Amino acid sequence: MRKNLWILALTVLPLPALGQSPPKALILADWERGRKNVLAYVDAMPDSALTYRPTPGVRNFAEQIEHIVGSNIEVAALTLKGAKQAPVLGDTAKYLHHKKALHDFTAATYDYVIAAIKGASDQALAKQMSIFKQPAQPAWRWLELSNEHSAWTLGQVIPYLRLNKVTPPSYDMPF
Repeated sequence: MRKNLWILALTVLPLPALGQSPPKALILADWERGRKNVLAYVDAMPDSALTYRPTPGVRNFAEQIEHIVGSNIEVAALTLKGAKQAPVLGDTAKYLHHKKALHDFTAATYDYVIAAIKGASDQALAKQMSIFKQPAQPAWRWLELSNEHSAWTLGQVIPYLRLNKVTPPSYDMPF
């Protein structure tokens, strides 16, 4: 029964062909929702717990957020802006230690990605490229993978919040 449901879903759901971008409005909606979700987590964590790490050897809370947004901005810069590296949008001495600075840095990186997507043509979104020594993929696919990475990494900070007696914000779903 479960196998039949998957087959039905795969035959009925419209999926973009390899290289064909999903509608830009859908890509933008996902990134804007991601921005809202990550900022909610930043805003929920007390300023005093930004450098909290649940165990030695793992990123602290602020470093986890930096990892999310740093990956996102790098993907947008490399795939849509044609840059050799991501722009520097904040000062680590500030945003890794002060909540307002972390919030502003996070917002700026999402704004950069969203602006890059808004400014991208359909051809730019479909352009095949290889980054991070991985096989070539369309730019839109790199963006989707980066957004997926954001959600996974954001999920990793739930214990950081709970161990600091903070209820994690609810995750904003698209429907």
